[in-house]
Amino acid sequence: MNSENRIVFAGTPTNAALTLSHLVSKGFNVVGVLTRLDSKIGRKGIIQASAVASQASALGIPVYKANSIDKDCLSWIRSLEPDIGVVVAYGTIFDSDVLALPRYGWLNLHYSLLPALRGPAPVQNAILRGLRETGVTVFRLDQGIDTGPIVAQEKVSIDSTENSGELLEKLSQVGAELISTVLSDMPSNLAGATNQPYLAPDQIARKPTRDSARLNFSSKSIELSALVRAMNPEPMAWFEFDGKSVRVLSATPSSNRFEPVGLGKIIQHDLIVACSEGSLLLQTVQPAGKSAMTGAEWFRGLRRQEATLE
Repeated sequence: MNSENRIVFAGTPTNAALTLSHLVSKGFNVVGVLTRLDSKIGRKGIIQASAVASQASALGIPVYKANSIDKDCLSWIRSLEPDIGVVVAYGTIFDSDVLALPRYGWLNLHYSLLPALRGPAPVQNAILRGLRETGVTVFRLDQGIDTGPIVAQEKVSIDSTENSGELLEKLSQVGAELISTVLSDMPSNLAGATNQPYLAPDQIARKPTRDSARLNFSSKSIELSALVRAMNPEPMAWFEFDGKSVRVLSATPSSNRFEPVGLGKIIQHDLIVACSEGSLLLQTVQPAGKSAMTGAEWFRGLRRQEATLE
């Protein structure tokens, strides 16, 4: 059992919930969970608790919901008398008052090999940049953005076909195990923390926008394939046809070559689009307001031999 130290856990999405569940299953004493307020989900705007809130409730752990840490939240954390705090994608920066509350401070789990891909979107950026390897880092939280001393790291390979959702799932499993290992021998591991080297501002892993997820077929096919993988499950790569957006859920470079750039046509039962270098096979698409389908199925519905996609 690992019940000696009292842990306060802060996190919000599904990967954080997985980490929370893993720590409890390993016998760690999680005495309270901090997560963000319930929010609207999906097109219907249904109010829903965060994945972490739902998991904590199922585990019988007290939950405090807040999007920022005010005096009441600070008092709640203090009342838990935590020895250590664990943060996994909570969604806000902690000030010095919060950082000072647990006896040993806070540990943050980040899905990259810091300082590389420091910032809010390390998984998407790892795929966008064509990396073959990334990893997870446990570091001591400070007031910077992922800048604290590194406690432990583990490398993870990136498969050439996996998207951001699949890579995050893999990283989450490795990360949950890594942070439990750190907590198992906490004083020794914390004492061995090393400061991070400087990282240039242009290397920050910034969160992609819908505009940056738009497919520009004047790019190389290998770059567009990476963009499609990186943007799945959000915000999803897309292009426009007849004034309506079409999401691209999966795509891969094709050996077919033809012109002009942006021209799409069926070749051997597949929808292929000409790019500046090579071409792109659109495997799965989702037209606005419709279910996902193969690119070829969507294109045949247009009843055209070929068409320009923008």
